[in-house]
Amino acid sequence: MTVDYIIIGQGVCGTWLSYYLLHENKTFVVIDKEDLQTASNVSSGLINPVTGRRVVTTWMADKLMPFVWQEYNAASSFFNTQSINQKNVLVFPSAPDLQNAFQSRIKQQNSYIQSPGITKEELHSYFYFPFDVFEIAPCYVVSMHEFLSSCRKFLLQQNLLINEMFDENEISFQDDFVQYKNIQAKKIIYANGIQSSFSMYWMKLPFINNKGQALIAEIDGLNSNYTYKFGHLTLIALQTNFWWIGSSNELNFQTTEPTEDFKQTTTTSLQSILKMPFAIKEHWASLRPATVERRPFVGTHPVYKQIAILNGMGSKGCSLAPWFAKELVKHLEYKNPIDPLADVQRFSKMLSDNI
Repeated sequence: MTVDYIIIGQGVCGTWLSYYLLHENKTFVVIDKEDLQTASNVSSGLINPVTGRRVVTTWMADKLMPFVWQEYNAASSFFNTQSINQKNVLVFPSAPDLQNAFQSRIKQQNSYIQSPGITKEELHSYFYFPFDVFEIAPCYVVSMHEFLSSCRKFLLQQNLLINEMFDENEISFQDDFVQYKNIQAKKIIYANGIQSSFSMYWMKLPFINNKGQALIAEIDGLNSNYTYKFGHLTLIALQTNFWWIGSSNELNFQTTEPTEDFKQTTTTSLQSILKMPFAIKEHWASLRPATVERRPFVGTHPVYKQIAILNGMGSKGCSLAPWFAKELVKHLEYKNPIDPLADVQRFSKMLSDNI
């Protein structure tokens, strides 16, 4: 088999690479062993332009917010699904200084902060909270499982996906192509999440193994038109009466599996804010491919020109992946530049040492 590209991984990065390569009429094959516990599959899908106790606008938010709305809707139509909805975040400050930060930002133009479009009376029927409430708008929620599974179904129907584990030892390089088993390609693109950090070609990059955990809870009657945020605790509607509750951000952990400590702590926190009964139905955990700089790895290897990478999106993968997938495809096909803050060439010396 001869193709233009081999894509390793069908998480959020591999899915967006597939989408943009299809639109460039390029031939490719995706190699991915299905695993419903990957970071992409268990992520919240929340796209929020505001972060932190200082209530700052996230990196590239002004460009990303209109872009992701347009692109997810277009891709959803292409893959015959509906995967993105606007669900603004209602923030419940836990201390006076955080409330003051929101009040200060709400006075600024284009701050994404506004007064809530729901009454305090209704919110008090759901939650215990001592301070004012603020709305971040727009915010979006992507149903990642629905989006990824719809793309996977399409790729399988078109014979564009091989459902097997990727074996890096099967790669061999020629002058103008790369060989993987019986497949020849111009380039092979690593979009396989945390697994790239173990690659002999990419392991020198400053990855951080970041563990996230979340609970799935059944809550009857909670208004699902919004996402709710209490400190580190976020409640995101999945389907009728089911909510994603999380998430942790663990840099030091003993196991990659769900832990009882997280379940108990999160359940106690939920009991302290929620006036309604709930039942915990599932407990998820996965490792995110985060980076020291909190900036992605995008581009071609400085030594092995036949391999490229799209990785390191961290907790912002839902918004960063489509942007940088499109940027990488345009770079590979038309030599368009990659944002220097994301271009993997910033680590060219590190990646070239001892080769």
